Amino acid sequence: MLSKEDRERLRGLSKEHAENIGLHILAAYALETDDPKAALEHAQWAARQASRIDFSRETLAFVAYRQGEYRLALREFRTAHRMNGYPDYLPFMADCERGLGEPRKAIDIACSDEGRTLDGESKAEMFLVYAGAMADLGLWDKAAAAVHELGRARGLSGEYRMRAVQAEQYFLEGAGRKEDAAALDATLDELEARYADEDEDETSPEEVVIDYDLERLSPEMFEDAGIDPADAVYAEKGDDSAGAESETSAPDPVATSDDPDVVDAVPADEGADAGTEAAGNGEVE
Repeated sequence: MLSKEDRERLRGLSKEHAENIGLHILAAYALETDDPKAALEHAQWAARQASRIDFSRETLAFVAYRQGEYRLALREFRTAHRMNGYPDYLPFMADCERGLGEPRKAIDIACSDEGRTLDGESKAEMFLVYAGAMADLGLWDKAAAAVHELGRARGLSGEYRMRAVQAEQYFLEGAGRKEDAAALDATLDELEARYADEDEDETSPEEVVIDYDLERLSPEMFEDAGIDPADAVYAEKGDDSAGAESETSAPDPVATSDDPDVVDAVPADEGADAGTEAAGNGEVE
């Protein structure tokens, strides 16, 4: 059953249509493990039938992302982001860029003005993606340094602390520092024993303090990645889903509905004036 908050996100639809969309969204998430193909089909159906509702586009984005359909996921995350402005999508958008072989674009998102404002677990997730992008570029030592700081951040949940140390060990191995990597085995064993049964809600995301912030990255780190710091802002050039419009121009949220992976998302003559607020009041029959 959808939560009250999730049902509220469908309020722009008629009662019957909202219930139908909600059932497909529930099915998409419920089938992800046992029948991923069916899960994706349910998510695509919901996105077609409720293309102006951010919740349906978000659902398709997450289901596609977890199945490695990064191009589709990135388009849907971008669309949902234009509709509701949720910054928590940014780490997943950056990771999609990595999945598409574009680590520098992932770093651009991480170092964008909006990316720097992330907090809590979204910030921790972005650190992991950022470090992974550095590793993709062969900058193993710098990737290890980034997650080293993350793993020692105050207030970080046990899950993210373990992920950070595991990532550090992996990056150290990639850098050829096998002894340093092996030295983390004891730390990982200790973390696993301490946090294996940790309640996910035990640590509030707002309490996470990461002293080594992305906004204080040195110019040398950008240079090593082949990035001009002046260009490290989130503004895709040549975005095939948004045309020539920038992220900040709030283009029509149905502009990406011609994605071949979301067939017939919106009839050709529908809602050209659907702005960002359409997620709350645009009914699609």
